[in-house]
Amino acid sequence: MWPRAKFCYGPVILMKPLADELVQRMSRLTALRSVDVAMENTRSNLDHLHKTIADLAASTVTPQSDSAIVIAAGPSLHLRNPVAQILDSGYSGDIICADGALPYCLRNGLVPDYVVTVDPHHGRIVRWFGDPDLNESNQARDDYFQRQDLDPHLGEDELARNSEVIQLVNQHGPNMKAIIATCISPRGTRRSLDAGMDLYWWNPLYDDVRDPESVTREVYNLNKAPCMATGGNCGSACWVFGNVVLQKKDVALVGMDLSYAPGTPLEKTQYYREIVELFGDEAPEAYIDVQNPYDQQVWFTDPTYYWYRDTLLQMAQDADCTTYNCTEGGILFGEGVEFTPLQKFLSERL
Repeated sequence: MWPRAKFCYGPVILMKPLADELVQRMSRLTALRSVDVAMENTRSNLDHLHKTIADLAASTVTPQSDSAIVIAAGPSLHLRNPVAQILDSGYSGDIICADGALPYCLRNGLVPDYVVTVDPHHGRIVRWFGDPDLNESNQARDDYFQRQDLDPHLGEDELARNSEVIQLVNQHGPNMKAIIATCISPRGTRRSLDAGMDLYWWNPLYDDVRDPESVTREVYNLNKAPCMATGGNCGSACWVFGNVVLQKKDVALVGMDLSYAPGTPLEKTQYYREIVELFGDEAPEAYIDVQNPYDQQVWFTDPTYYWYRDTLLQMAQDADCTTYNCTEGGILFGEGVEFTPLQKFLSERL
């Protein structure tokens, strides 16, 4: 067991020149990657914007607990099974779940209070809620769920696992609040509504809202939903939601690896296809090795995840909450984050 500390000096980070260049460009690349699709989805969702996170914030001014646990969809969920510890502890704070972690939570008996979803992808994101339109034909066109490491369980027998998720989400949907970005695919919106979830909308911050020509300003003028930073990914958006909207003073993170476990094949990583398309045989040069000074293991990551890490660390330093990384692995450590075992976090809140 490692000591509880805000920062531990001495991590070894091996970053080749290609990876370093990509990390430096990632903010711009991420902003541009899905803007057109996001805008199209935002317009399609206008008729469903009945409540926003501002309504939710107004109803939770006096929270029952000052803490929350964010469950992101990193590989440590399946290596360490934090849900079992949370359930055994009797933890009474709020559970905020990234969409990619929802099937894992539900099949292990944990119904989160909030589910955050933000990615505008037309076909993939709805799978975390169970896709009623999935069949052998459209499954064959995208092998993402066969090779992704966020929830390997879903790739073993896709149609059967998808039916399993549909049933679980339909059963528990009315007990969960969907914190749903306006850029979500209309298929994701329909699925959330059909499952009986209570929807609270928000706009992602795409760029500098102070610029009158910004995409963020255009979206806000369109729907007047509050804007919220995402850190570029759903797990970080969960953390922002817990601190800013729910006003939690202690926010713990599990499944926030932002990296791949030692020994993971490159082809199983999230952005492998895109990296190979860009760099061919040089693709391995785009990956970054990071030694975690707490568990002493060398995790590896790609430029996108590494940029997510840097962004979240910067936000954590400026936040008015204490951030505890209870993932017990991965690469999210540094100033502003207390790296501590989940069991210790839970025992201090009984």
